[in-house]
Amino acid sequence: MTTLILVRHGQSNTNLEQRFTGQGHAVLTELGHKQAECTAHYLDRYSIDVIYSSDLTRSMQTAEATARRQGRSVIPNANLREIDAGLWEGLPYAELKKTYPESYALWTDDLGRAHPDGGESVTDLAERMCREVDALAKQNPGKCIAIFSHATPVRMAGCRWMGVPFEEAASTPRCSNASVTIAEYDDEGHFLRLVEYAYDRHLGEHTTFLPAGLA
Repeated sequence: MTTLILVRHGQSNTNLEQRFTGQGHAVLTELGHKQAECTAHYLDRYSIDVIYSSDLTRSMQTAEATARRQGRSVIPNANLREIDAGLWEGLPYAELKKTYPESYALWTDDLGRAHPDGGESVTDLAERMCREVDALAKQNPGKCIAIFSHATPVRMAGCRWMGVPFEEAASTPRCSNASVTIAEYDDEGHFLRLVEYAYDRHLGEHTTFLPAGLA
């Protein structure tokens, strides 16, 4: 059996500033680094064979905390990136609401049908993410794999594993910073079961979400 551990990055500076960050290189805040360490300690219960991460800075920084404790290196992977935000990249959420009211309303209210102006649709992101996660599971039969990524990719992988159509993604819970999702695959790379989704009790007082209606 193959165990796949999927982790959202810790709090970033743009999370704190309430700016939309797709594929920009935001960095972890001091709290984000604490969250990464909390998750790294939580993952001590697993003997992780290989660690992959989105090549974006906030994800790589989160992965490095676990890599140090596990004695592994982090393999960067651009297919694990957050959504290409197009014209939304780096803009405050309040400005998106004013400048792109219709398309941004889909993001906040009907995520699975959202498409940032000039960027990647959520369903395209979902297909990219799930295709890559399946490929990594198939490439590492019988191993324990840790994958570090972002809020929307984790949520869309969760949809796939829970049997929720991508277009209905708004019905799935959001995941907090540095939360842990675990899935199991057979040795041929076929998904078996979702063990836990967006687990964050190990973070205690360090748990953070963006305010409801933003992401």
